[in-house]
Amino acid sequence: MNLAPVTLADDHVRLVPFDPGTHAGPLREMAERAPEQFLLWSHRGPGDWIRRWLDNIAQRAAAGTMIPFAVLSADGADYLGITSYLDPSVVNRGVEIGMTAYAPHAAGTAINPAAKRLLLAHAFGERALRVQFQVDARNKRSQAAVLKLGAKKEGVLRNHRVLQDGFVRDTVFFSILDREWPDVKARLDARLAAFG
Repeated sequence: MNLAPVTLADDHVRLVPFDPGTHAGPLREMAERAPEQFLLWSHRGPGDWIRRWLDNIAQRAAAGTMIPFAVLSADGADYLGITSYLDPSVVNRGVEIGMTAYAPHAAGTAINPAAKRLLLAHAFGERALRVQFQVDARNKRSQAAVLKLGAKKEGVLRNHRVLQDGFVRDTVFFSILDREWPDVKARLDARLAAFG
């Protein structure tokens, strides 16, 4: 499994490697315009949490523990958010998809299933055995979205993470395995076909 920053695109969305010089400004604007989207965000805390988040993206990308993507409209003209591969493991052939946030006008559209379809296809095409998702236990909307993708709920890690604001978070784990990918792919393709 060899995951690297690449451009992934379909008729609904374009994922391009996150470039701080190009995408940090639109990401900050999105977070400032729609703070309710980030109420449960793990990097949110006192002070300029957006700057800390951007610094974390840069540090993790440099360390190879994160491959962030800017989420754009299919024509590349509209900045819609961010999503990432996290902690790719060549040895275990696994990766997490996370650090995903979208502009409010992207909610309920083809953007999330299309982006996940692209990321999953790329990971499994690179011979991943497992793709996982971690979701704050309070975030029922994200849990429902991950289940709708076709991921299986594995369980809850209690008191798993201390967030920037001091909250001790429980984390729900989900995964899709390589042998499950053909069925998940068919479901996603059917969902995306319904969007036209």
